[in-house]
Amino acid sequence: MASDAILTESRLQEISSTLVQARLGAGSLESFPGALPACLDDAYKVQALSRGVWPDKVVGWKVGGIAPKHRAVLGADYLSGPIYERQMFVAKPGEAARMPVFKDGFAAIEPEFILQMGATPDADRVFIGAEIASSPIVDINGIGPLAVVCDFGNNNGVLIGPEIPGWQQLDGECVPVVAEIDGDIVGEKEVLDLPAAVERARAFLTDLATAKGISLPAGTLISTGAITGVHDSACGAHSTLHFGKWGDLSIELVAQEPFV
Repeated sequence: MASDAILTESRLQEISSTLVQARLGAGSLESFPGALPACLDDAYKVQALSRGVWPDKVVGWKVGGIAPKHRAVLGADYLSGPIYERQMFVAKPGEAARMPVFKDGFAAIEPEFILQMGATPDADRVFIGAEIASSPIVDINGIGPLAVVCDFGNNNGVLIGPEIPGWQQLDGECVPVVAEIDGDIVGEKEVLDLPAAVERARAFLTDLATAKGISLPAGTLISTGAITGVHDSACGAHSTLHFGKWGDLSIELVAQEPFV
């Protein structure tokens, strides 16, 4: 939902400061801190203010879909938020990746394809992976996409699994994806348009970066969007994500420690 209020620059700064302090302290917020920004541009201003003081390096960006009911009002189908170096994990065979979430906030697991940008699009690489969506704001997704954009896109890390070789030639080939949490199947989908899905995320992020003056050097990661859905979970949950012949990922959600 959008706010009717036009927020001042100082108010946008106050929102950023509250969200940053909550994340730094691994805390919880029962509601959004005050009135929402009126538009995506202001929400991205909040995000930029937060990035400017966050004590870590941006190594990539998550791309997520905006629910259809919000698209006409906001004028966008997708949104984005930063991925930080300390929140980037590489899967190890035979081990469950311990992925941090805000214990008293929001947490979800999303199987995704992770794109690593090359010097040219032909050099792009794609991996199976997961986004860990997590925020101190308890009902961040219920509040809506403006809150999501303000709080780093509701991202708290990515897990990078095995590479999908020759991904550009997989158009029409089925990539089955199944998400399990605590032994229950919570989502499944057969992806038949992998190259197109990846390219849509890349194109959106490239356009957004140009508009916002953001650099996307070779090596930048793009978490390209939830495949089977946003699967709400909680600290302590165990998940297995299956990507057919391209491999499985094992995840354990653990409590996010305060950032120092």
